[in-house]
Amino acid sequence: MFKYKIEIMKKILITMSLLLLLLASSNAQQTVKILSYNVLYGLKDSANIERYKSFVSELKPDIVATQEMNGWTQETLEGLAATYHHPYALQSKEEGFPVSLSANSPLVNFKKVTENMWHAYIYAKVKGIHIFVIHFSPFSYAKRLEEVENIIAQINEIPSTEPILVMGDFNSLSGADNANYGDNVLEAMRKSEREHKHIRNLNNDQIDYSVLDKLEQAGLKDSHYLVHKNFTSSLPTFKDGNGKIKESNTGTPKRIDFVWCNSVAASYITKSEVVKNELSNIISDHYPIYVELSIPEVK
Repeated sequence: MFKYKIEIMKKILITMSLLLLLLASSNAQQTVKILSYNVLYGLKDSANIERYKSFVSELKPDIVATQEMNGWTQETLEGLAATYHHPYALQSKEEGFPVSLSANSPLVNFKKVTENMWHAYIYAKVKGIHIFVIHFSPFSYAKRLEEVENIIAQINEIPSTEPILVMGDFNSLSGADNANYGDNVLEAMRKSEREHKHIRNLNNDQIDYSVLDKLEQAGLKDSHYLVHKNFTSSLPTFKDGNGKIKESNTGTPKRIDFVWCNSVAASYITKSEVVKNELSNIISDHYPIYVELSIPEVK
């Protein structure tokens, strides 16, 4: 009788262990690391390309989204991505200001869009996440409004139960940061418009926040403020817009590089950083954005 009870207990323990294993596997999480970076005119020279490769290799992101991949082709991008162990890579175009996307997992259902976009955008599903890599117009808030509406229309075609991220150089300021943009910013923008007829970034002679407001109205969230309370600029760096290294990162701090996420992706965000270190100080005139998500493993 005693041996029988022991056998029963063993079976119960085995059954409970199996149930716990099944439960653990069904709730298994994976950390996905993502880097978004405007690299300034395709990184310009071989020394800077080496800096960039070192920077990315140290972070070990699963996904890299880049803007301003000027001078790169699909073939050379694949070679660059391979140096940080990304066998999957996609570039939007090979002229002008391309965007690109690379990953250590396949890019599913991808598409490259140049129509109705100042530069382009790339869409792909990677590791179960819907990703848009964008680079909006630098010269016109009205054009940026068109571009963001195009992106939102595409987002609305995706099930809202799935994680969605929109990342890149938005060339837009956020109303959440307006306390950091005083009269000096407004006056500098007015001066720019007086001197350059093609630049129309002011909205009724005021700083425009409407582009990113559209994303917020569509239910997306700024990943930065999911984990931070304070403003952190994404430019200037120690490199100017012509690619020359400066002695300091002088200039008005602004934040125009973002990772926006729908509510599902927002619930997975564990980290969102503007990465500032010795390498990112001098790689580009923008600092990169790095996010981490803890998401259910894709079976």
